Amino acid sequence: MAQRTVVETISGATLAISATIPATYDQAGYEATNVVFTAIGEVENYGNHGVNKTIVEFTPVDTSVVTKLSGSKNYGTMALTLGYLPSDAGQALLLTASESVAHYSIKLTYPDTEVHYLDVIVAKFEYQDGSVNDVQRLSVDIALTRAPVIVSQV
Repeated sequence: MAQRTVVETISGATLAISATIPATYDQAGYEATNVVFTAIGEVENYGNHGVNKTIVEFTPVDTSVVTKLSGSKNYGTMALTLGYLPSDAGQALLLTASESVAHYSIKLTYPDTEVHYLDVIVAKFEYQDGSVNDVQRLSVDIALTRAPVIVSQV
C-alpha cells in the first residue's frame, strides 16, 4: 500500500485496548474477530513509542579504540495523559490491566487510518489531581513488549 507523502497532525487519532492477545503478532492476528477493542476516551497526549537500542562498548587496551556493538532493543513505554472519566470503559480496562500481570493489545489509529498494533503491559495508572483550575487527569504508562505491527491503510 502507498505510504503518506505529507505530514499531518495527530488530531482525530484514537486509542483502543483489548484484554485478548492475538494468536499471531501480525495484521491477521490483531484483526481476527476474537480480538475486540474497547475505545479509550479522553486521551490528551499519546506520548512516544518506538525502538531504543542499547549500544555495547568495549575498549581493548592495545588499541584504545572504543568498539561499539548493537545490543538489546527496548520498544519503549508510551506515557499517556487522559482526562479522568470513571464511566469510560477503556479507562476501566486500563485500570484492570494495571493490576494484572497479563499482556494486553492496543490499537492506535491515526487520522489517515494507519494503524499501530501493540502488545503491552500497563505499567502505571496514576491519578493527577492538580489544583483548582486543573482537570482531573490520569497518567498511564503502557510498556511495549515487542515491535509495533504497522498497517498502512492509505
